[in-house]
Amino acid sequence: MSPRREHRQMSEEEQRARGAAAQSRHAEGTFQSGSRFSRDNATPAHQVGYQPSSQAGYPDAGQPSRTPGPQATRQPYSAADDPRARVPRVEQPRTVTRSQAEDVNRYRQMRQERDNGGVLRRRRHAGGSDWTRNDYGDSRGSYGEQAGGANLPQRREFNPRRALKITKRVLIGALAALLAFAVLITVRMNLGVSLETRLALRPVLPGQPFYMLLVGTDKDAYREETGATGGVYRTDSIILARVDPIAAKLTLVSIQRDTCVNLGGDYGEQKINAAYTYGGPTMLIKAVSDLAGVPISHYAEIDLDQFISVVDAIGGITVNVPVDVYDPDYTGADIKAGVQELNGDDALKLCRARHAYDQYGAGDYFRTANQRMVLGAILKKSLSGNPFMLLATLNAGSASVNTDLTGFDLLFLGARFAGFDMAENLYSALEPTVSSYENGVWYERVNQDAWTEMMSRVGQGLPPYADGAQDPTSGIAAGIVE
Repeated sequence: MSPRREHRQMSEEEQRARGAAAQSRHAEGTFQSGSRFSRDNATPAHQVGYQPSSQAGYPDAGQPSRTPGPQATRQPYSAADDPRARVPRVEQPRTVTRSQAEDVNRYRQMRQERDNGGVLRRRRHAGGSDWTRNDYGDSRGSYGEQAGGANLPQRREFNPRRALKITKRVLIGALAALLAFAVLITVRMNLGVSLETRLALRPVLPGQPFYMLLVGTDKDAYREETGATGGVYRTDSIILARVDPIAAKLTLVSIQRDTCVNLGGDYGEQKINAAYTYGGPTMLIKAVSDLAGVPISHYAEIDLDQFISVVDAIGGITVNVPVDVYDPDYTGADIKAGVQELNGDDALKLCRARHAYDQYGAGDYFRTANQRMVLGAILKKSLSGNPFMLLATLNAGSASVNTDLTGFDLLFLGARFAGFDMAENLYSALEPTVSSYENGVWYERVNQDAWTEMMSRVGQGLPPYADGAQDPTSGIAAGIVE
């Protein structure tokens, strides 16, 4: 019977007795001289060759050791003489305090998290919700546990470095989104502007005041479907805009489409809206530049039918309509007088209804005034300081506007004009002309003296009219609600 099995079959008293006897023999030094535990046979570990036991099943059992040095002979001994085999070590029970047990548990948890790839360190740098001020929790508690074992919520202290890191990430993400948005609307709006049109423009230095030509064509869904004009369209509205990014001022001057100009060459004297028909944007840019005596740096062509989506995208515009606008035969407009909010459809009707003002004078005067008003109302709401409103305006407008301006230019101008004061810094006027009926055709002849004075004031950043009474549409055309 093996010593271990024999030991298991002993009673507790016999085990204690045999253990006491073994300890007595060990104290008296009565081990056999031939035993491997004998001090006389002790050999340093680095001199003893390794010879595995044959009972373990090693293939080299009983073979000489390959380790250089004198070979030690394995001395036979009885397993019963081994006190460790005969008398097991009896552990005396230890009293462990609660604090020690918690420290052990905490140390094990830290070791486990460290072995799992540094989760604890990453949580510390990321500011995890279960990380407290002390790297090891409280002095006598585990994570998130107060002394005494009460699970109380921990208040995380403000970490300036962590706050700065989060802020930088948010800013980088926002900047990346703005760049992507700017590229998207640039692609949308620049596709319809030819190289010939770009060459007709006169660029200016960034940040300097510049003139921009805004054109609305008479292209609509009916004319496109029926081909009534043979695919040839004329400019329904022409607005010369002066933009001053430094002073944050905007001036809109309408050029009447019946204005008589000399287009030169084989065309001679024509209405200015015919320039677009004969020579496209390039001829129109040159005609307006010669008429006003200013260089034009940017161009935008607006599809009025689609532009109403901008009004709907920003939730409508609030305007003051002094008189009823009723035009059932042409535009279908039926807008009552008073302060009201217009949706996209009503805003388009207001921009086109000229016969509704026949009783007050030339209908084009009021129609162009309403166009400037609607454009100003859109700008007022989109530049109110809400960046999301500006982005919504640009996104909706990019589907109906062709321009040489990039998305980055528009974002810069939007940021510069944020919180734009329409009452103080938005000027609006109509080109001064005298109506003339010649050979069965109505023309508008420019009042040169008044026109020269007006453009001089515009170039200085002043209101186009020296006196409000000079505006023929005052009190009748719709206005922006401040």
